Amino acid sequence: MRKIYLFLAILAVAITACQKDGIPEDDQINSYVTSKNLTVTEKTASGLRYIVTKANPTGAALKAGQIINVNYAGTFLSGKSFDSGNFSFVLGAGRVVEGFDEGIAKMRVGEKAIIIFPSTLGYGPNDYNGIPGGSPLVFDIEVVSAR
Repeated sequence: MRKIYLFLAILAVAITACQKDGIPEDDQINSYVTSKNLTVTEKTASGLRYIVTKANPTGAALKAGQIINVNYAGTFLSGKSFDSGNFSFVLGAGRVVEGFDEGIAKMRVGEKAIIIFPSTLGYGPNDYNGIPGGSPLVFDIEVVSAR
């Protein structure tokens, strides 16, 4: 019986360790969206929020296997920047965090969007290169080209 209680205690600590100040990530993201007065275009089953900021309905749709070039800025929900620049990658090849791939796959060439996703689609519970584990991430993205 003691082992069960010990297991449950460890599980509870692990779950809350992944939440900022005990607030579930989904609630943190919802608060961010509300505070920035954003209108979510789509919320996926994985928890990703996709917000189109500049549509381009005539732009080419993106396909897995294409080399996608983007301008991007990555921030935490606090607004603190952790990365920005121009970047090319193969869409759907698993070379970027899952949320980045999932969000960009919804875009067209020439579009701009904000994607916000929970840590399960980012770096998970582990710290990575200055990004604390359990951090939901925000990316402001422009798709420059696809080939």
